Parts: sequence; structure tokens; C-alpha cells
Amino acid sequence: MNRRLELLLEIIFIIFIFLDGFLLLISIFLPIKPTLFTNIIFFDLITSILLFLGYLIKIQWHEKNSYLKKNWNGFISIAPFYFVGIVLLGMNETSIILKILCLIKIFALTLSTRQIGGSVDDFVEKSRLIYGFAFFVVVLLFCSVAFFILEKGINPGVNTFEDSFWYIIQTITTVGYGDVVPDTQWGRLIGIITMISAIGITSLLTAATTSSLMDKLREDREKMAKSSISYFKELEDKIDDLESKIIKKENIDELKTDLKDMKTEMNEIKGILTKINKK
Repeated sequence: MNRRLELLLEIIFIIFIFLDGFLLLISIFLPIKPTLFTNIIFFDLITSILLFLGYLIKIQWHEKNSYLKKNWNGFISIAPFYFVGIVLLGMNETSIILKILCLIKIFALTLSTRQIGGSVDDFVEKSRLIYGFAFFVVVLLFCSVAFFILEKGINPGVNTFEDSFWYIIQTITTVGYGDVVPDTQWGRLIGIITMISAIGITSLLTAATTSSLMDKLREDREKMAKSSISYFKELEDKIDDLESKIIKKENIDELKTDLKDMKTEMNEIKGILTKINKK
């Protein structure tokens, strides 16, 4: 499979895994509108199908039995508990059994990110984007929950967790439509924390991205430098060989061929050095 296509698919898988885990989490602990809960059921079903296909592809690249034993959590990750329980079996959405199963699935999904999106996970860790992303998730969860608890029953614009979540998203992204605003002092404090955190999140993500680009540039330069050194070493060996042949005055035709090869290699070195200078 093309490397870029594989990376794109892994990014799509990770986005679905993160959103599914987040939606399952809020559906377990927080009051949400029936329409959103229905959407969560079918989004979880779609994510489960995608994960099933992802694991199916990965199995083709590994020994089947050992891969399944090592990635046992995949059986839990691909299980659409809400769809099976509520739609097929007619269970109540407040069922404790369903909530426990979904909690277990959230844990399994965190393991699936490494198994399905290994390349993306390695890049995120290497580039330190994980810190900015983790900070963003913590702020989003903490502030949206805190704002909901503090404003519910007091603020007419905050009736469900969705309203609180909508306000925090607006604040973090500095959009601020103004349809939801805090009414209490504590609610305003949460707004201030969110605003300040948004600056920190932006700084972390920018610094991590810049650092990643600089590391990549450094690696490219090191590779080019090593290539240049190896070329010069080969040329030195050939020059030594030519000197010995000239002294012996033999194999003139071979000398001509070697000189042509050296000119070609010199042009290659010029190309490499030109690339380095441009960067």
C-alpha cells in the first residue's frame, strides 16, 4: 500500500476513534438530548465497522493467531454495544450494563489508536504534539463539564451538556457567537480559564509543529551530508587507483571510462550540495 495513502487512512481511523470515545464518555456521565444520543449510537456503529475493516487489513500483514492474541482489545473496540443493546435488544439507554460495557470499550479504543494508527502515533509522540493535544482535551472536558454544573438551572441558555460544550468550543476557538454566555461569577471564571488556556494550546501546538519541521530539516541535511562524504570517499579511492595506473602507464581505455564516471559523480555531488544550500 502507498505510504501516503496508509498514513491518510490511519489519520481517519484515529479521528473516528477519538470522537467515538469522547461521545461515548459524555453519553455515560452527562445528560444529552435524545437526538444527540441517537446520533451517538449510529456514529459508534460506523466507527465499529471502520475498526473492523482496519483490523482486518492489519491481520493480513501479520501472523493471524499471534496478532489476535496481542491485540485482544480489538474484539471489544469493534463491538457496537449501544446499537446491539438499544436498537436490537431493546434495552433502556440508562442501563448500567450498557454504561459499563461502553466504559470498557473506551479503554479498548485508547489501545486501538496505537494498533490501527501506529505511524501517526509515532509521529505525534516524536513531534511532541501529544502534549498540546492532551492539554486541549483536558481543557475541553474540564471546562465544559464545570460550566455545565455551574450554569445549569441558573442560565436559561444552558439546559444540556451540549449547550455548555458549544460555549467552550466557541471560546477556545475565539469565535464567540454570543448565543451562550455565562450568567454566574463562577461561569465567567471558567470562561477566563478557557480563554487563557486557548493561548497556551495554540503556543504548544505551534512550538511542537515548528520543532517537528526543524527535526525533519536536520535529518535531511544529515542524510545529504553522509551521502556527500561517501561520494568523496569513493572518489578518493578512484583517484588513488588512477594515479597507480598512470604511473604504470597501462589500461588507458579504462582510465578514460573512470574519468567519465568521476565527472558524472561530481555532477551528482554538485546537485546534492545545491539542495543543501537551498535549504
